[in-house]
Amino acid sequence: MTATVTYRLTGEAPFPAAVHDVKCAVRWLRAHAALYRVDPKRIAVSGNSAGGHLSMMIGYSDDPALEGNGGNNDISSRVSAVVNFYGPTDLTTDFAQKQGVVEDFMGGISFNEASENYKMASPLFHLTEDDPPTLIFHGAIDSTVPITQADKLAEKLKELRIDYVYERYNGGPHVMDLAEAVNRRCIYQMEHFFKKCFSVD
Repeated sequence: MTATVTYRLTGEAPFPAAVHDVKCAVRWLRAHAALYRVDPKRIAVSGNSAGGHLSMMIGYSDDPALEGNGGNNDISSRVSAVVNFYGPTDLTTDFAQKQGVVEDFMGGISFNEASENYKMASPLFHLTEDDPPTLIFHGAIDSTVPITQADKLAEKLKELRIDYVYERYNGGPHVMDLAEAVNRRCIYQMEHFFKKCFSVD
């Protein structure tokens, strides 16, 4: 089964609203698992760009402040696998701090005004050794989200000994999966990744 999640955009509500929304969606799906024939122990999240960032925030963050009060708060928002298509992992970098879209996401507050909030909004800083396996897709010439964001994520996953697959596309731009051949490769990798993550003993 596949479920599509919507969330409040920056113009409606800044961070952490979007994280609250997507975590609420996971809790809701788990609460209704029997109705929709979902295995609550086998939930994966995937997203592209901003969606990739939110997928990682679902997968890695355990801070109660990021759960929100959208409902089903007695149910876990934990997931079993994360797929990140070129999402930002660290909003504290010099590059990220200079991006207007990042400051807008943070409610118009600059890094110098609230550095801890930027850190809280960065998936990289939430990673712990018990976090789920991760599949990363990123283009090496991405000018929107630099490839170094994915490199740092892969390094941290390796350091924590979390299973991961890193598909690093030389010559790939930000939305490199719009190309049919690349898209097919991504689907192929996702299928194999999920089979490994959710294999039956």
